[in-house]
Amino acid sequence: MAPTNAQLELLWPLPGSPYAVDLPARWPGISPESTAAVRKYLRMDYERHHGFFNYRGAHNHTPFHLLVEYSLGGSPEHLEAIWDQHTALERYAFRAPSPVDVNTFANNLGNFDYYQGYLSFFSDRLLNGGSMGAVVEEWIFSPKANYGGTYSTPPEMLNRLLNGIMHPMLFLGYGLEFSLPGLVAEGLAQAAVHGSLSTTVLPRSLFDNPSFGPHGGGIHVFSIAARILRDRKFDGFKGSIADTSTQFGADLHRYASNWYVDGSDPKDVAKKIRDVVFLNTMIYSLGAWRDSTGTYYEADFTLMHLVTSALTLYSFVATLTNPQSKSLLLRGYLTRCLAFWIAGGRVQLPTRSFFRAPILTDFPGPKPRPSSSVYPDPSSSLAVIPNVWLQIVQSALAKTQRTLAHFSSMYGGISAGEFRDTELEGSEAIDGTLFVRTAALTMEWMGRIREGEPARFWGDDPNFPEATIAD
Repeated sequence: MAPTNAQLELLWPLPGSPYAVDLPARWPGISPESTAAVRKYLRMDYERHHGFFNYRGAHNHTPFHLLVEYSLGGSPEHLEAIWDQHTALERYAFRAPSPVDVNTFANNLGNFDYYQGYLSFFSDRLLNGGSMGAVVEEWIFSPKANYGGTYSTPPEMLNRLLNGIMHPMLFLGYGLEFSLPGLVAEGLAQAAVHGSLSTTVLPRSLFDNPSFGPHGGGIHVFSIAARILRDRKFDGFKGSIADTSTQFGADLHRYASNWYVDGSDPKDVAKKIRDVVFLNTMIYSLGAWRDSTGTYYEADFTLMHLVTSALTLYSFVATLTNPQSKSLLLRGYLTRCLAFWIAGGRVQLPTRSFFRAPILTDFPGPKPRPSSSVYPDPSSSLAVIPNVWLQIVQSALAKTQRTLAHFSSMYGGISAGEFRDTELEGSEAIDGTLFVRTAALTMEWMGRIREGEPARFWGDDPNFPEATIAD
């Protein structure tokens, strides 16, 4: 049964302000008009569109695009243009073959045709007194949602959350970040209709001891990455995430089992998120850096999602109350990220050449003429671009750039040497400039369209045959 207007008002309130210090701040530019517009379009998308815009399982990106533009201060006109672009592409919603309830919940997991049924199921859970955090705990992290409970087939909902290049996680994470129950319902429904391909990567044993060891124990994620780079069994492999999980699931679980997360300690959780953010950004950016030429080869579609999905970790840990859920999320997430890295060919990480290169700050187009009063002086490049992030965000209000800007605000002050004690070669060179370097290179690859450059697709984007294919 479709929600009533009163229920839709509850599912789609005004987007909430950040409720935790680690969540991204809203940029200036938000107005009553843009707030009304984003709320209207998000609700229309929920009512009208399926979770996938084609029959191959390509995901509906409308909510991400709208909320990123809105949070960065985009105008109502921008939001309308985004809506028009997406609504021309999206597939209309259709009724599931049968309803979903508590008793039948596990019967049709992994079936895209039941998206609307799961959306109604989770919307009802949220409308009937369940807080967003409580519903997520119950249906993603609890024993009954994974390997316990009375269902004849384990639901494995955490596995499903991390499938589809992390898109269910993105839906759910954005819903939590903006305090939008309707988007949380969409994220849970997305998870339910994805497969559980990573069973061998996230086995039942993972849920038996989700604290994973003593506080401060285990090894650094950079050291895990170094060991994977040295492991010859991965040489020459490049394949699907399903093949990777099947062939190397036990190896991935073994490597990740050396990484402990104490979900009861906020400081330990924050440090582990920081380390994963650095690793994922490096896999995406350094993996495309050509050491011999000092150029950025291409912005990879799949590895880009390791960056954008990491932003949702802040929303999850700020919402979840059970320490075991936080531990499970971070361990499961790291394991899946390592699987995507290996599936993509286990790209190398040339840290020294990457961090030795100058940060890209040369933007095409006309330049302003600073007066004699500007700091540090009119002839300095800093007089034109005192903060390169303002140029980057001004050129493209995009999900990846917003993510990298937040990471820079969190970790930009980290000096070289912070990670020198890890096993990763060149780790002493890694510093907080990682994120602005990555954002500038991404914008150069995608095209600085405000400055007149043509737009370009993500490299190896399976949704668009026009995209380049990596070597």
